[in-house]
Amino acid sequence: MKPFHRFFGALAVLLMATAAGGLAAGPNVEGTPIPMAPKPDFSTMKFLIGTWTCSNLSSRRPGPFTTTEVYSMDPNGYWIVRDDTIHKASWIPRDFHSQTKYTYDTAAKRWVRITTGELGAYAVAMAPMPTGKTKTYTYVVQTKAPGIASYAPEVYVIASDTKKTMTTSFTETGGRVVTVKQTCTKS
Repeated sequence: MKPFHRFFGALAVLLMATAAGGLAAGPNVEGTPIPMAPKPDFSTMKFLIGTWTCSNLSSRRPGPFTTTEVYSMDPNGYWIVRDDTIHKASWIPRDFHSQTKYTYDTAAKRWVRITTGELGAYAVAMAPMPTGKTKTYTYVVQTKAPGIASYAPEVYVIASDTKKTMTTSFTETGGRVVTVKQTCTKS
């Protein structure tokens, strides 16, 4: 056999052996665990855990209506969960239910609130750290409601561990501004 053929024959055997060994070893798999996000510091919100009864007054309605808010901590400690019931009134045909989840995004340094309703409603709002006893949520996205052009931020004020308020407004497509006020007490 010529030296030229011996060289390429040996090279071919070496390449096949290397390839077979590489295939047998399998791909290089990352073994580092996925980093876990730190749990939010809910110390400013823990007072919410429990049942709240709220009186809500919209300037375009004949009087107040009642909602019940039940707050709990999710089992993993990353969310505070609020289950809401809007109770029947003369203009509300039946009870309606929704769920809101709160968490803190440590990387973005903002509170995040995600709401879903039983009839397909949804909303995502964000808030910076509270200023004193006031936290202001601004909507990022939400269900488009008929006749509503825009929503103002929601301003929450902690009056005590058993009383809180919220004020907001929205603008109808015709230009009228509707104010909304909520007062809640913990039972």
